[in-house]
Amino acid sequence: MRIYSLTVKNRLSAIALAVGVVGIGALIVFVGFALFAALAIAGGVLGSGFAAYRWLRGSRPGLPHGDHRLDPTLEVQPRRQPIAPPPEDPRDQDDGSPPSP
Repeated sequence: MRIYSLTVKNRLSAIALAVGVVGIGALIVFVGFALFAALAIAGGVLGSGFAAYRWLRGSRPGLPHGDHRLDPTLEVQPRRQPIAPPPEDPRDQDDGSPPSP
């Protein structure tokens, strides 16, 4: 594997190189922020234009607003099949007598 290195023996040229690298990075960040700002401005202008057009031409009718309430009788419930029949327990049979203490 090749390894590249940069050695600068002169202190003044090393400082100039470091300032140049930092300056290029700052320039790239500045251009990125400028592009984001341009997108935001363009979106604001387009949105305002569309809003003004709809205000001048009249907006189309919106969604119908009616009294739509939920009706529980229209719900669809899944059928549940028991895995096994419930076991017969003689204590569960009701013979009409009061429960014993």
